[in-house]
Amino acid sequence: MSDRKSMIVVDDEQVVLNSCRAILSEHGYEIETVLSGEEALRLIEDRPFDVALIDLKMPGMPGSELLNRIQEKRPQTVNVIITGFATVETAVDAMKRGAFDYVCKPFTPEELEVVVQKALERCKLRQAADEARREKERFILTIYHHLKSPVGIIQGYLKSLLKGVPADEAERTAVLRRCLKRAETLRQLLEDLLSLNRLQSGKLERNIGAVRVDEVLREAVEGYRARAQEKNVQVRLRVSSDLPPVKGDKEQFAHLFGNLIDNALRYNKERGVVEVAAMPNESDVRVEISDTGMGIAKEDIPRIFDEFYRCQSEQSRAIPGTGLGLSIVKTIVETHGGGIDVQSEFGKGTTFTVRLPVCGQR
Repeated sequence: MSDRKSMIVVDDEQVVLNSCRAILSEHGYEIETVLSGEEALRLIEDRPFDVALIDLKMPGMPGSELLNRIQEKRPQTVNVIITGFATVETAVDAMKRGAFDYVCKPFTPEELEVVVQKALERCKLRQAADEARREKERFILTIYHHLKSPVGIIQGYLKSLLKGVPADEAERTAVLRRCLKRAETLRQLLEDLLSLNRLQSGKLERNIGAVRVDEVLREAVEGYRARAQEKNVQVRLRVSSDLPPVKGDKEQFAHLFGNLIDNALRYNKERGVVEVAAMPNESDVRVEISDTGMGIAKEDIPRIFDEFYRCQSEQSRAIPGTGLGLSIVKTIVETHGGGIDVQSEFGKGTTFTVRLPVCGQR
């Protein structure tokens, strides 16, 4: 539905239609007025409306039947009954069958405005609930696809081993190692999911204090020395001597910078370089982590922080990953009042810049 709220008013009295249009048009709503249920149904079949105001007593198709037809064809439309004082019981019955509210004729502008505003609030809540449901469905489907492939591969390997294939002991060991690698991917996915959920829900306990970023970076770099040597990548660390402390959780910062250094190594080239630098920058500390790796395509950059998003290049797809690391990174940065940017050129490398407020700043 569009941002401009749309309404249809159905009543067999032109004076009522004119009154509704005059009252509601002042609020900028898009208004359609019709004199019969049949005409209303033709419009509703053609396009959706946020709110429908329906007179119960009409010749031809009565309002109760139109209400049922709208609920069948446009279940997201919020229906309000227009009724006379003598038929309030009928309006209440219509509400039992799905109408949201009713307004009695003759009504004042204020009475109409109140009921319409409540109907629009209900419409907004429905739209939010629908979006949450769709997001949940997308999330479950994404998880399914991420789990299906490694589980299927492990299952295939194990079935072959049970059949005695391969018979050679060295080949069997190689198969078991591939199973272990796939299982590690699954374990990492589950850990990343748990971390992201706790961060986003605020359920992850934080030990907030003054943190020396230089210490966190040195520990993170040392933790990846062996990994860097395996890949023949040089890691350089440069921190300013006057680096002020930042306010935050040291373990989360370690996770944040560990993820970025891990990415810089994972997507680097052999004999490449990873540069880790930290420097004061007005009211914050700026940390830059650069690599000389494959880089990120221009069209991928706007989405790299999205959950489960993996860059679409052939090289990056071949590298194992959960697609959650950068989502976790961004969440940690934002929950600490900071910011993160990325600059990259495909085939030449990437630089992530993290800004964290110093103690006493927001």
